[in-house]
Amino acid sequence: MELFLIRHAESTNNARKNDAERVADPELTQNGLLQIEYLALFLKKGLHLTRLERETNHKVLDQLYCSATLRALQTAFPIGLSTGLKPEVWLDIHEVGGLYDHNSVEMNKIGFSGLNRVEINKRFPGYILPPDITDRGWWNKEKEKQLASHKRVQRVIQILVERAEEKARIGMVTHGAFMSLFLSKLFKLLPIKNTTFQHYNSSISRITFEKKDLIIIQYLNSFEYFPENLRIPRPGFDI
Repeated sequence: MELFLIRHAESTNNARKNDAERVADPELTQNGLLQIEYLALFLKKGLHLTRLERETNHKVLDQLYCSATLRALQTAFPIGLSTGLKPEVWLDIHEVGGLYDHNSVEMNKIGFSGLNRVEINKRFPGYILPPDITDRGWWNKEKEKQLASHKRVQRVIQILVERAEEKARIGMVTHGAFMSLFLSKLFKLLPIKNTTFQHYNSSISRITFEKKDLIIIQYLNSFEYFPENLRIPRPGFDI
């Protein structure tokens, strides 16, 4: 199984000048909207694959997952159009910490609901949604604790490892801190807190799952399909 980890395009949180501008569930910036145009075309042409792979199997992706955050839903939209796939929302691949607002008075973090089922269906018709997304949204709890993040990422890894021997190409639109934690846990790099895999917005990383005990990094943080003005390094994450 071939996994293509795709970081969402530039969001308003990525481009913010200070923490006071941070929002719980940001939209994409104008740069981000341009990035996903280039990204979708790159994937449509199959340029994330080798030449031999393109010649022997013309289907560039078999499945497309995204998190339920607005920036991931937006990023998945043109990819779905260009590949002919319906994006499937996978709740467990959201950003580390979940959705929350800062309370500047009490200096704490307040959980945010996230988009509800009606809102997602209206803005992104055709997306495949899990039943956990209701009319109350999908988060509705406090900021995620570190231990919960680790357990969640491990759940995702377990599901993918169990699919290792499938002949499938899976695209996953997710988040910077999630991707870093995912790779650290996948390859058992310790201490995890001192290991960071940096990804540009809308970059692609390819991981091959050949067998449950054979996992290969093919490439990381690929973004050569962008013009220079859209190659914007964002050293921080959305959290």
